[in-house]
Amino acid sequence: MIAYRSVTCTPKRSMSLHRRSDFKKQVGPQSLIRKNHSGNKMGVTKEVTQQGNGPEPKKGANITVHCTGYTELPGQDLKKFWSTRDTNEPFSFNVGMGQVIRGWDEGFMSMKVGERAKLHLSSDYAYGAKGFPAWGIPANAPLMFDVEILSIN
Repeated sequence: MIAYRSVTCTPKRSMSLHRRSDFKKQVGPQSLIRKNHSGNKMGVTKEVTQQGNGPEPKKGANITVHCTGYTELPGQDLKKFWSTRDTNEPFSFNVGMGQVIRGWDEGFMSMKVGERAKLHLSSDYAYGAKGFPAWGIPANAPLMFDVEILSIN
C-alpha cells in the first residue's frame, strides 16, 4: 500500500519520494511529486491495489478504463462524485494527449493493462482553482481516483 505522502512497494518495503530514480521505478517516468512556490506538494501519487500483467500504454494510445472519483479534502471523508463502475460503462480516451486532467495522463501512463490503483492528485493535477461545480468538486480540491486499465484499443 502507498500512503498519500510516501510510496510503499509490494511486498512490505517502503520507499521515499526524495530520489527521482526511486519514484520512476514505482510510478513511471512522467510522474513526480513536486513542490510549488508555496512549498505545497503537487502531482500524482499511485497506490497499486492489483498488479497488471499487460503492456503499458504509449503516449497517444486509446485506452479503456474503469474509474471512481472522490474528493479528498483535508479533515473530511472521501466523497464520491463519479463512477463508471456504478453504471458499468467504461471510459475511453487517448492517454498523454491532454484530453483528460493531467493527473490521469501521468498516472495511466505508468500503469499496465489489468492493473488497478488509487491515484491521489493534488488540485493542480486535477481541476485546479476552477474546480468542477457540475460534479460538486470545489476549487483547489485534491482528488483520489480508484482506476483500472481494462484495455489498450
